[in-house]
Amino acid sequence: MKRVLFAHGKEGSPYGTKAKMIKTNFEAFVPSLTNSFETIDFYHDLDIIEDMAENVDVMVGSSRGGALVCQARTKKRKILICPAWKKFNVNPHLTKHDIIIHSKADDLVPYEDSQILADRFGCTLIEAGHDHRMGDRETLALIKRTVKTILKGDKI
Repeated sequence: MKRVLFAHGKEGSPYGTKAKMIKTNFEAFVPSLTNSFETIDFYHDLDIIEDMAENVDVMVGSSRGGALVCQARTKKRKILICPAWKKFNVNPHLTKHDIIIHSKADDLVPYEDSQILADRFGCTLIEAGHDHRMGDRETLALIKRTVKTILKGDKI
């Protein structure tokens, strides 16, 4: 069975809305990450994410978790949700096969930051959602469909 890693955001947890949706619909690894802006904590969590990457088929990260997934040095497919890569001074490791889902109405992480990643790496950028939380029913359904599509090996 195909496996998914979900990295939650700074204010998130393994019990949040997106994490629950991922765990309900996929065989998933959802580690409890540090809710911190400290660099040492970011790199501790990055080690966790990179170690788990060996056992999954796709990596999904939201906000701070999106920054972690963005920086993870792996060839696994990645789905970033409102990735806070600039806030955490991330050195992105992305490809044209990766997906970014972001809301233009995000008031915490500028949509333009995701546009920069899409332009630089050729990622697909999908505009969705009503805010940074990305927890509305339509956006959760989009995230679920995107993960399923990637797991099947199809293109978005």
